[in-house]
Amino acid sequence: MATQAGEVADRSEEGLAFGRLETVWPWGDPDCGCHCVATSFGRTGDVGEPHDIPLPPALLGAVPRRRAEYIAGRRCARAALRRSTGIDSIPGMGRDRAPLWPRGIVGSISHSGDRAIAITGRAQQFAGLGIDLEKLLDIETAGEIAGHVLTADERKRSGPAPDPFAVTLAFSAKESLFKALYPQIGCMFYCDAAELVAWDSGGHGLLALTTDLSPGWRQGARISFRFCHYGGQVLTRVSIPSRAADQTGRPGASWPVRSTYSL
Repeated sequence: MATQAGEVADRSEEGLAFGRLETVWPWGDPDCGCHCVATSFGRTGDVGEPHDIPLPPALLGAVPRRRAEYIAGRRCARAALRRSTGIDSIPGMGRDRAPLWPRGIVGSISHSGDRAIAITGRAQQFAGLGIDLEKLLDIETAGEIAGHVLTADERKRSGPAPDPFAVTLAFSAKESLFKALYPQIGCMFYCDAAELVAWDSGGHGLLALTTDLSPGWRQGARISFRFCHYGGQVLTRVSIPSRAADQTGRPGASWPVRSTYSL
């Protein structure tokens, strides 16, 4: 859905600068008709790129940082949509704060640090897309949040000192999974609903559901994802093929595990 009526344009973000939009595809696999756009943002004295992104009423009183994240993410989404459809459209924000994409389009937005990124694809090809960008955790922070990010089995396999990269990867991949599945199943789920099964040095990873999420997404289902280092951070992507695109009829066809690391 394009920007909803009642949203108010804010063109006077004092002290905020937005970088140039870049078309990117950093994962190394075919884009399969998807479009991905990234940018930078922050508080700086430099004159940034102009924007005309409306802020939803819920964010009019937000702190500058939150407004900047929203604007940067929507700038990327708008550019990706233009590449996908040829139409100038800005996804609005739903009551659950999820992006509202135009009919026939699926997509995802993420931001971390001073970077924002968005991906779009056609619903004929993809049932869901999810991306997530995360700063690499340090050892102390990884240990602090492991209990919230990892399942009991993941924590048992990781030992008393979990690897910071593995914790970052698990968190980011689960965030991407949520963004890809939530629009399909319409219910919330959290990090304990999936676990990181394996990953390899080529940027392939595998998640497994630990519980039933819907009739089509049962415990044990395996979902492949891609990851890479991007702008000094970890970027993950979950692409769920549509039934029309996946002739096997299986949601989330999995990646053949070879020479992997695991928790």
